Amino acid sequence: MNFNALRYFLEVAKCQSIRRASERLHVAASAISRQISALEHELDCTLLERRSDGVTLTAAGERLRIHGQKIDAQVLLVRSDIDELRNMHRGTIRIATVEGITENFLPDVLTNYAQMFPDVRIEVAIMSRDETVDSLDRYESDIGFVYDHAHHDAIEIIADYRQPLHAFVPSRHPLACGTPVSLKELLNYDHVLPDGRFGISQLLMRAAKREKARVAPRMVSNQLNFLRKLAHMNNCVVFMPVQAAYSELLSDELVPVNLDCKAFANRNLSVAYRKRRTLSPATLSFSDCAQEQFRKWQQLDQAALDRAQSAWTV
Repeated sequence: MNFNALRYFLEVAKCQSIRRASERLHVAASAISRQISALEHELDCTLLERRSDGVTLTAAGERLRIHGQKIDAQVLLVRSDIDELRNMHRGTIRIATVEGITENFLPDVLTNYAQMFPDVRIEVAIMSRDETVDSLDRYESDIGFVYDHAHHDAIEIIADYRQPLHAFVPSRHPLACGTPVSLKELLNYDHVLPDGRFGISQLLMRAAKREKARVAPRMVSNQLNFLRKLAHMNNCVVFMPVQAAYSELLSDELVPVNLDCKAFANRNLSVAYRKRRTLSPATLSFSDCAQEQFRKWQQLDQAALDRAQSAWTV
């Protein structure tokens, strides 16, 4: 089987369009179409149903997509292993991650890693928790960072970074002074939430159900950065780990709420990969680099939280 043809097919399947795949791969659409036609001839089946607005996979195409993702991951591993034999740290690491660590922790880790291994290409996709797990399951990513990992038969956890969930408010909010509050009382105030694909919302919904509290967000979004700005401008409550609000805590733009909610305390950021998959040397070295930073950032997170809580006046 022609690996280039398989790679083109996988990109078309992902984009659901030959034209969009052509733009992403920087390969002529006609060349991609010819390679996929050759693949269909080799396998003696139709892989794509072509429409005016794109393509859909046939049943055979869907099976090839599933197997092809595994083959593509193994090809990347072979290339990485051969580079390692040459004492060269090269290859590509595909990282899927939740947004909560993308402003401080992950850029710090990536910068340190890139300085040590400048020839390794790193691709980062920012997703919801559920999308990150799905990306690992489908072999689309090599390693992932997820909050509130729900047990998934195909996902293995390498290490955890403790990241409790907190409620934050702007410094002018009535709860910014540290008034003790229950979750049920807190949800009576205007609040904003990420959408239901995020572990934050799923955890909050479970905790609110136990306390018979009503969750009625004023605004919902799929971006934490956007929610932080909305909360600040509209004087609302926003829920996230310290890592996601680290800069705002240091600048006093957001203040932690004195919230009594045990369900928020036992929460981790996990480094994960797909079970029964051999990780490349580059991916393993990146995982080690990330884990080395866990203790440092846990201490920085706690120091930022302690500083903000020390300013409570109640």
